[in-house]
Amino acid sequence: MSVFLLVVVVILGYFNIGLSRRVDALRAQLDEYKEKEGKSYVVERISKQMEDIAYQQKDISEKQREEAVFQMGVAEQMRIRAEEEQKKAEAFSRNAVEARNMAENQRELAVQQQLRAEYARNVADTLSNVALGRALALLSNVQYRAGNKDVAALLAYASWKYTSEYKGNVYQPVIFNALGQTSESFVSRNLHKGGVTKIVQSSDGKNSYVSVSNYGEVNRWRYDEGFVGNEVLFSNPEYSFRDVYWDENNVVYALSYDGRMLVINGKSAETFLLPEDNGWMRIVPFGNGQLLLASAMHLYIYDKKEDRIKKTISLSEPLAALGCKENQWLAFGKENGLWRIGREGELVPQEHFIKEQVTAFSWSSDLKMGAVGVENGNIYLIDETGNVVKSLVGHRSRITQLEFKGQYLFSSSYDCTVSLWDISASKQEAVSLKILSGWVHCICMAEDNTIWTGDESGAVSRIMISPDEMAALIQSKLKRDFTDDEWSYYVGRNVPRIRLKLVNKIKD
Repeated sequence: MSVFLLVVVVILGYFNIGLSRRVDALRAQLDEYKEKEGKSYVVERISKQMEDIAYQQKDISEKQREEAVFQMGVAEQMRIRAEEEQKKAEAFSRNAVEARNMAENQRELAVQQQLRAEYARNVADTLSNVALGRALALLSNVQYRAGNKDVAALLAYASWKYTSEYKGNVYQPVIFNALGQTSESFVSRNLHKGGVTKIVQSSDGKNSYVSVSNYGEVNRWRYDEGFVGNEVLFSNPEYSFRDVYWDENNVVYALSYDGRMLVINGKSAETFLLPEDNGWMRIVPFGNGQLLLASAMHLYIYDKKEDRIKKTISLSEPLAALGCKENQWLAFGKENGLWRIGREGELVPQEHFIKEQVTAFSWSSDLKMGAVGVENGNIYLIDETGNVVKSLVGHRSRITQLEFKGQYLFSSSYDCTVSLWDISASKQEAVSLKILSGWVHCICMAEDNTIWTGDESGAVSRIMISPDEMAALIQSKLKRDFTDDEWSYYVGRNVPRIRLKLVNKIKD
């Protein structure tokens, strides 16, 4: 019984333990349910709160959206206003640019009008002063002929000054002649008995010259602010020299019309007999160590070293003149024939546009232009193909020699004059450098701004060809200046007074 009871007790104990455990499990489950229920409540509360927050956020978002829409409206209005302001600014800028451009145009127009006015005033002043220079030159010529050389010199210098300072042409005949006569730069000396037919300068450039005459004279002389000596190298009236060549070895070759060539080397003079006994005209250099001798109907190549004629060239018509173009010699016939002389002496026919008898020719490599002088005194300017481009009319008789110097052409003639022509001038007008006492046979261009002439009287003459140098020479010799009355009378009361005479500087 006790065991049963013990068993029962044990069983009940185990049952009780089981019940306790179940109770604990239920209690735990109940706690779990309570906990879950609590959590559900919390979750429900949180969800409720979150729902309220969501509604609040939605309300805020709605308000923000409405605010954004409002701000977008404001921004759009501001954008539209900004665009309008930008358009206004651009319009204002365009107006400002247009106004600035208009102002600039007005300024440029004003500047142009001012420049035109200044140009017109300068032109008027230039014309007025150039005209004044010409008038003063005329007065200078009158006063010089009247014997009032002091006043004539003042007028000539003033003429040059007003003309040159206002870019006028100081080579106008009236101005050039006034300068030439008052400067008294013309120098002449009778060195020969017969007509001086040729003058050549030495190759050393020391102002040494050789001249020949048709009275059989060969003279050597120098000029250094005056004639320095006159050495007669040869004199025999049976000779009639027409041309002379002075080579780099200081040997003189003088060609006589009657068929004799005189060779002067130092103190010795030898005569070389030529194939023809008359009609000899020219002697010119022809290649290395050779000379070209010209007679009426033939050309001869002479070898200086071998002292003999190497070749004879026959002409189909009488020779009128020789001329050199770009280091090649040209032969002009009296019947309008024209030939280029080749290096070996061959004659190459050339087209000739001058239908008159040519007496002189010169070529300018710088101007690419030639000058052809004819029997009646006319001069024709030709281009590289031989076409006549201008005619120069001024001489009244045969042209004897033509020489270019820069843009100027110098001519001599049997009308006893030596003339200068400004090739660049729009109107070619002869400037008569000098009227000599006889036929002018030749001119020689010196290295300085002078030329030498030889005429039938036997004189060699030095002519200054630079107006500026003549004016400087005149000023250096002025003895006084214009008086107030002279200035008013000759120049004019309204013309500002200027000093013409050089002021002597006082040395310390």
